[in-house]
Amino acid sequence: MARCPFAKWLPISGSCGPYVSGPYRIVHHTTEGSTAEGAMEAFRSGRSDPHFTVSATDIFQHIDTAEGARALEHPPGIETNRDSAVQIELVGFAHLPKNPQALANVARLCRWIEAEHGVPRVWPDGPPKPAVNGQDPGGHNRNPQIWVSQGGHYGHCNVPGNTHWDPGYTAQESAFVLSAEFDAQGHLIEQPHQALLKPMRQARAPKGGGKAKSTMPDHNIVAVGLEAYVRDLILPPAPIALMRGGLAPGKKPRAAKTTIARGRTAAPPLAAKVDVGSLLSFVDGVGEQQKEDVLYSVQLAQRAASGACDRFTQTRAWYQKYVEVLENLGWTTEQFAFTSFDQSEGEFRMDQAALKIITAIATQNQLAVLQQSIAALSSLTEEDGAIRMFDFHASTGDSGNFQLGSVQSSDNGALSMALGAFYFRSTDERKRFLFFKWGARQVNFWTAAQRMTLNTDFYARRRKDVIAKLESDASQFIVDLKLG
Repeated sequence: MARCPFAKWLPISGSCGPYVSGPYRIVHHTTEGSTAEGAMEAFRSGRSDPHFTVSATDIFQHIDTAEGARALEHPPGIETNRDSAVQIELVGFAHLPKNPQALANVARLCRWIEAEHGVPRVWPDGPPKPAVNGQDPGGHNRNPQIWVSQGGHYGHCNVPGNTHWDPGYTAQESAFVLSAEFDAQGHLIEQPHQALLKPMRQARAPKGGGKAKSTMPDHNIVAVGLEAYVRDLILPPAPIALMRGGLAPGKKPRAAKTTIARGRTAAPPLAAKVDVGSLLSFVDGVGEQQKEDVLYSVQLAQRAASGACDRFTQTRAWYQKYVEVLENLGWTTEQFAFTSFDQSEGEFRMDQAALKIITAIATQNQLAVLQQSIAALSSLTEEDGAIRMFDFHASTGDSGNFQLGSVQSSDNGALSMALGAFYFRSTDERKRFLFFKWGARQVNFWTAAQRMTLNTDFYARRRKDVIAKLESDASQFIVDLKLG
């Protein structure tokens, strides 16, 4: 926990999650407005909270500095908010002089952050550039190598993958922010810092009245709603998962095609794929675009749930997150009601027990293709990419968590999935757990099943966000399974 003792604690939207890299750095923004209240309302509507909002009279803290804020753009391949960036929004405009007392509050806050997180008093990319004739001066240094490797102070203008040029500090303002010292009561020590403040001019209102206008009118326009929800999901890193899955270095499993089909084209009959820890089958007539939508939405739900909870030790919480993601992508579903599978004596196989559960909710066609999918998976050797992918993501040690589903399309294009969700705890570790003959006392097996429907029009509006979130490694979690 890291909360500034002299700041007012005022949460808004919450953090974007834990940091994933370092070292710590401080990022300076300007709100492009004249009041803290207006700035915080913009943060609320745009879910673009910084850690701190600073005015001439107040310092507000919205997010613990041990977690990421939301005020930076986060393009694919570049960590920004979650790269140990402590972010300050100074009330004011990039193209106007800053209020001296507000700047003093920023400097005092920086001394606390520096001491708390070991941030050096340097501008690794050089100090921010001031406005030229009231406009963006251009030529900002946004060096990605410096950003990822060096702690210190950065302007928003120095962050890779971002376009805004705030805070627009003058040379005197930049020097003051790094050099100002304060006594134990938070009062500015006069020499030499007071001299630096004297040449500064407070921003004046435009002639003829009215309010100063930002030269960056899109400053607080960031992803909102479901776009922001998808963007902010935390996914475990793919390369580590694949390496731990036992694949040979440099070797990828046979992957599903990732090219997005245009229109609804006919799919081969009896199609099935392993998708992370799920086995999904498709009844004849489900188009290629529809298959991809199912596979990607289910993949995102699994990976996001694993980013929030341990798949094997926090199973019920994992399923809560899994259902939450599916619902936000357009699936009509509800929380799974798990019950213990009754196997008081004799032997049983999980695949057969799982099919018994799904039989109650699946259509005849869904059940037929799912049966063939399971049979095809059981016939594979331990070296096949499909079984290795499934075993790795669906089990670990003496426990497991997997899903079996079958999808069909109606005449109006709606997609219906009969999905069984299962998890287990066993007395020992087994490969090919789905087809092992378990004794009644060797394993505890919990089961749940429900019918789910995808609102395809709704999902279509989120498709690009899902693809962007999964990035280029989505196909590495999907392996074709040959049937018949």
